[in-house]
Amino acid sequence: MTRLVAAALCIVVTCLGITWSVAAQTKFDGSAPMLCAVTSMSECTADGKCERTAPQDGNNLPTFLRVDVKGGALNANDGSGRKTAIRSSTVVDGLLMLQGYENGKAWNMVIGTQTGRWGGSIVEDDGSFAVFGACTLP
Repeated sequence: MTRLVAAALCIVVTCLGITWSVAAQTKFDGSAPMLCAVTSMSECTADGKCERTAPQDGNNLPTFLRVDVKGGALNANDGSGRKTAIRSSTVVDGLLMLQGYENGKAWNMVIGTQTGRWGGSIVEDDGSFAVFGACTLP
């Protein structure tokens, strides 16, 4: 009976070790490309008026983004070929922070390394978007 208990204990410990290493690999820390969905957003004008909009409501933002920190780019996942360079990336206190700029706009994206939830903004001189969503590892 003790051999059976010892064997069962070895199996449990092995399974926990496998689960732990898989969990450690699935962090959203930028070490692997991610697919991120836009789930909600608000558009604000320079006079301070803000309103919620759906990601697809004529604002020209893609619904899905491919985030490739090692490749240095955010890519629209809509077949348009649009992409922008990630100019800065760092992990601080369990958050992956990304920044970039292009065509008179600056953007940032903050991704929870454990959850994959994210928030970000796109800012220009006469308005901004606050954007929120979730990422997955393909």
